[in-house]
Amino acid sequence: MTKHSSIIGYILFLFLHLFFIGKCLLDTSDFNISSLLFLIILGLLIYSYIHLLRDKFNSKATIFEFLALVIGSLLTFYLNNYLEWGAVLASATVGLAGGLLPYIKPSSESLKSAAIAIYCGTFVGMASTSLFDEIHYIFIASAISGLFYIYTRGLLIGYGGKLGSVAFSGVLATVLLFMLR
Repeated sequence: MTKHSSIIGYILFLFLHLFFIGKCLLDTSDFNISSLLFLIILGLLIYSYIHLLRDKFNSKATIFEFLALVIGSLLTFYLNNYLEWGAVLASATVGLAGGLLPYIKPSSESLKSAAIAIYCGTFVGMASTSLFDEIHYIFIASAISGLFYIYTRGLLIGYGGKLGSVAFSGVLATVLLFMLR
């Protein structure tokens, strides 16, 4: 069952990105049937991974990675928008700080995993203030991205762009959720 859930989740993750590309090509900005279809695909993706997470999400390391991603995104957003460092410099600074964590204790696997999660969080924190004007929106986007990060941990291994795709999916899902209100 776990292998089938993983395959189904991978296919839904791909549909999510293909759907975004199609939406960009059609250049529709209103909430319509395509946005509803996106939310259905997103819901199916989350549902398919509920079965996977029963075993994966019960560890302290997973919660530590989730929190590291959220902290990385909040720090990047703060440095970018409140201290006006710029998105690239804020992301690079937080990513570098996260990347140095494994050197504190080289034998710690959780610090190595946290460094990757922090770097993924920096991509979420680079979101424009035209999308998210307050930090609580970034918190929601980073929480959704954190769930995607945990969900896709065993997927897309060896492929470039996974962290950016995870961050993008969380930001896009948050934008669409706030379009519903």
